[in-house]
Amino acid sequence: MNRAFVSLYLIIVLSIILLGLVLNKFWDELNPPDDIDPAVVDLINLIEKSIENNQDRDKPILLPNLTSNLNYHVELIPIVNFSKTDIAEKITQGDVVSISDEKTHYFYKRLNNANDVLMLTNTAKENRQSVLYVSFIFLFYAAIAGVIFLWVWPMARDLTRLRLHTQQIGKDGEQLTINISTRSVLYPFANTFNAMAKRLNEILRSQKEMTLAVSHELRTPLARMKFALAMTEDQNTSPFLQRQLSNINKDILEMEALINSFLAYAGFDQQSQQLNQREGHMQDLIQEIISRLQSHEGNNITINVNDETQGQVMMCEWSLMQTAIQNLIHNALGYAKSSILVTIKILPDHFLIEVEDDGPGVPGEQQARIFESFVRLYSELTNRSGFGLGLALVKRIMEWHCGYVSYSCSDLGGAKFTLCWPSPRIS
Repeated sequence: MNRAFVSLYLIIVLSIILLGLVLNKFWDELNPPDDIDPAVVDLINLIEKSIENNQDRDKPILLPNLTSNLNYHVELIPIVNFSKTDIAEKITQGDVVSISDEKTHYFYKRLNNANDVLMLTNTAKENRQSVLYVSFIFLFYAAIAGVIFLWVWPMARDLTRLRLHTQQIGKDGEQLTINISTRSVLYPFANTFNAMAKRLNEILRSQKEMTLAVSHELRTPLARMKFALAMTEDQNTSPFLQRQLSNINKDILEMEALINSFLAYAGFDQQSQQLNQREGHMQDLIQEIISRLQSHEGNNITINVNDETQGQVMMCEWSLMQTAIQNLIHNALGYAKSSILVTIKILPDHFLIEVEDDGPGVPGEQQARIFESFVRLYSELTNRSGFGLGLALVKRIMEWHCGYVSYSCSDLGGAKFTLCWPSPRIS
């Protein structure tokens, strides 16, 4: 609100000042002000007429009598006292000439048919703005500020409410609507927001129902199929039929893996983003993941761990971070030729984990999409199974930790994935 109020106030005040200056200048060009006050000209003409009507009297004596009650000092000056300048030329021609300095105003007029110049002087008043005038100026701009505040504050209040509701929409399945007065400027936006929130909640509810349907409707027939295949293991079948049954069993296992990956991704997408971060030693978790994956994969790839933490603890949501690291190491095991390197670092403000391998790396045309859902790496390799959800899960987990996952080329020759997230402040 402060930014909106200040910006609108400055725009209006500056507009008033600039428009006032421009319009004043334009009006002066259309109707230029008089150089000399007409009242002063009339006064000079009146004094000159009085002198002409009393030609028989001595002018030095006559002038004090004529001008004794005036606020101007009047005297006669011989025209020869003026040097030859443009102003003197105007005075000689009989024009009324005005000259001013910081303290005094001077008016000159040559008398008709005489070599004397009538001079009127008036002390200038100090141009001080009165306290009342300054107070009225202050009240004027304060009134503008009050009007702007009365207009901006309800809109800023409604915008804040709309922003807070937007941040909360879709979390934990909440049905959020925003109620704004029909007189508010944002009332049409609130109606559109409520319609969008309703539609989004319907989509989330449909997604949840679909996830439950996948979990129940697909796992049940797959379990029956696995049970039927298990019953055929003790029966004497031909080698050809055994190969076909083995292929069916592999397809069933692959479908189960797809369902588990899909359910995990959907669960991460719908759950709350409130993390329960705790302290712990990352090297212990990584060693446990490596032991479990190596026993399951059964390959001869060497996994080295470069622990640079010097025994310091790291903070994270350990169950989520385990999923992220496990996915990266699992991918590395699938594409590495002989070795994988896992590096653990603690920087002043961040935690860092790097997983790199000596495999073929990620082709340049696929690097921009590797963290998208259902995008598989190395699609030209047919010996690697996967569903394109592993790295998408890693990206989502790191976003929840206010961090990121990035890809780069490894010094080993293959891919290098970096997990980086900030270190929470511990009070």
